[in-house]
Amino acid sequence: MNLRLLQITDSALPIGGYTHSWGLETAIARGLVHDPETLEKWTRRWLRTSLGPLEGVLVASACRAAHAGLSDDLLTLNRMAETSIIAPSIRIASREMGDQLLALGATWAWCATGLATLMAPLSERPAGWHHAVAFGLLGALAGGGPDDVLTAYLHQAALGMIGAGVRAIPIGHTHGQQVLAYVHDDIHDLAPELGARDPETAGAGCPFYEILCDEQTRIYARMFRS
Repeated sequence: MNLRLLQITDSALPIGGYTHSWGLETAIARGLVHDPETLEKWTRRWLRTSLGPLEGVLVASACRAAHAGLSDDLLTLNRMAETSIIAPSIRIASREMGDQLLALGATWAWCATGLATLMAPLSERPAGWHHAVAFGLLGALAGGGPDDVLTAYLHQAALGMIGAGVRAIPIGHTHGQQVLAYVHDDIHDLAPELGARDPETAGAGCPFYEILCDEQTRIYARMFRS
């Protein structure tokens, strides 16, 4: 069991993930998500049509780049995330979480040296590291291969979305865990499919989801930052 990989997937990791709903709060406000069944459908579609095709592909690509020591390829992937994550609230959240994850990694004995080695030759310093790229990088330093790191990333993302639903709908924690169990098959199917894609194919075309994410910032009373 890869305990280092488990560490970066911990939902209690202090990188700000707990404060985001990734558009779910607007879906709840609109009545689109209101019980365990609709939360399950929302999470499945989010993984397959939004998060997976963009951030998921970047995670696997970042893992491969880190294993190969290709520091500037990580920069390229980060630029792709910056230009491809359309909703400003989600883009800002991604940068904040990525920066905080790398800051944590710099304090961990198992990855601090490797992280410093990969960062040293960078041709430039980005304004912020996106979470998907940072996760793929630390996943590689944890000794994980692209498929395992991507599987871990999709699982922690699903857990974060479901956790937001548990608090905001609200539903019980037992129902939340049932929903997570139901999406395991989706994660197992998605990981090898997304992990095999070329990074240049990364992208998600979900205008309605992007509208929901943008609308969330204007909800009169909201629990989450995105």
